[in-house]
Amino acid sequence: MKKIFTIISLAVLGIAFSSCEKNLDIPQKSVLSMDFYENATPEQADALIASVYKLYWGGRDVTSVNGIDKIIFLNSLDDDHYTGGGSFSDASYQFQDAGAYKVTASDNSMKTVYKGIYGVIYHSSLIIENIPEQNSKEINRVKAEAHFMRALAMFDAVRWWGTPILVTHVLGPDEYYLGNTPTKESIDWILDEMQTAIDGLDPIAGKGQQKAFGARISKYAAQAYRGKVQLWYASRYNDPSYLAGAVSDLKAVINSGLYELNPDMFKLVRPAGDFCAEYLFEHNADNNDGFPGDPQNDLRHMWTGWPTNLAIPSAVFSGWGWNSVSKEFGEFLAAHEGDIEKPRFKSTIHTYEQVLAMDYAPGITPGVTKAISHNAGYFTYRGISFNDDMYNNGQWAYSSANEPMLRYAEVLLLYAEAQFLKDNDADGSGLKALNEVRRRAQISELPSMTYQDIKDERRAELFYEQERFFDLQRWGDAPAALANKGKVFYEFSGYKPGTTEWNVTPVTGQSYNGNGWQDKYMLLPFPSEQLSANPNLKQNPGW
Repeated sequence: MKKIFTIISLAVLGIAFSSCEKNLDIPQKSVLSMDFYENATPEQADALIASVYKLYWGGRDVTSVNGIDKIIFLNSLDDDHYTGGGSFSDASYQFQDAGAYKVTASDNSMKTVYKGIYGVIYHSSLIIENIPEQNSKEINRVKAEAHFMRALAMFDAVRWWGTPILVTHVLGPDEYYLGNTPTKESIDWILDEMQTAIDGLDPIAGKGQQKAFGARISKYAAQAYRGKVQLWYASRYNDPSYLAGAVSDLKAVINSGLYELNPDMFKLVRPAGDFCAEYLFEHNADNNDGFPGDPQNDLRHMWTGWPTNLAIPSAVFSGWGWNSVSKEFGEFLAAHEGDIEKPRFKSTIHTYEQVLAMDYAPGITPGVTKAISHNAGYFTYRGISFNDDMYNNGQWAYSSANEPMLRYAEVLLLYAEAQFLKDNDADGSGLKALNEVRRRAQISELPSMTYQDIKDERRAELFYEQERFFDLQRWGDAPAALANKGKVFYEFSGYKPGTTEWNVTPVTGQSYNGNGWQDKYMLLPFPSEQLSANPNLKQNPGW
């Protein structure tokens, strides 16, 4: 949101329960009563939905959905990233297990994301159920946003676990132990919720007007997500009945004329790209978001910054080296783009030579100072932090660059795929959308397209956006693409002595090497603590 209001913090989004004992009937501090919701002004309703956005975006909070626990975990599972980090034992229960395909139901990422998802659903439901329908346009907008946010959170849950508990309202005491919900039932509810949101939301005022609208969900952004949900389910569960709906929703977004690709790919995930016409939905990384303590508590840029055992160029803010570029992705992108100087390659990753060619402070010798684990000579570029983008808030530094959750580039690729699967792109509009993405990347347009063309374009365009693992699942490509995941890691030591040949050493046969793909990873494990608390929640197969 443009500004997140100061009225309410996440800590006060609970509901006060009165005691039957008179001497305990003391109003709780920092807790909201139902009366607050029932009598909420438009400004207070804005504060309530702002808190839901805050809970979804998160950072290092234990209940965030889209914080580092999701981002690094999902990237570590795909074939485009190595886990990274300081060492192979660094945060093993959290991320290294994912990179080695040794995940357990007790790993931290499952617990954090699960709690965050149901927190978003709960607080969204409080808004929907307890703020009355009014003539206030702003309050009705907030309620529509709440419908969308709980649908988005539920979509996250379905993609992770397949049959999570569908919670459609604030639960009563007799409903605390619900069982698994069939996937299709949850998907249909998500689609209905998103349609309710679409019907109650306004579009942005015009192309490039997202900043005036704020970092909030808008009509066509919600419709883009609805199309994405339908395509995901149709391809994941081989149900073509959802394809026409996906095409219709995504086409409406394209035909709205409100979005376009940013011609300069180097502005993506930089402050210069904030609220650009390519972003449909984004997290506003404002230095002052209105909440006490750390303003955004979001250290994703530090986690994924270049490690300190690489001499850091003067423009770059160093970090901890998580989610480094895999050898497979570096080689794929170089071949796909045809030239490592093409804008998509260079704005996405850098080769070692491209890193060496950057500017350095006087006295700094470019290059590797110590062998880098989880590295084969390629370095993440999009998503790292730059000194000009950072601000300090006490102990930590944060990036001021907004984080896009959905870009127009993905909308175009989703549409191309839906069209291809629906009727082999009979009218050619899917190919047109695909070529729009390729044209921006300055690579040749295709005269026709195959499914592999679409898959490759998504891989090239959406690096580091946590889609690759779910794509491999839904396409049925995961067993082949991830067969050797984690079995081989690499250490990079710069150049071999006296040469300009990369010194890349494979690491195999160690206890931290991985197992590769196992079919149980078609669904991730429910957190063990949730299974212990709820006897009616059944674990996914193989876990």
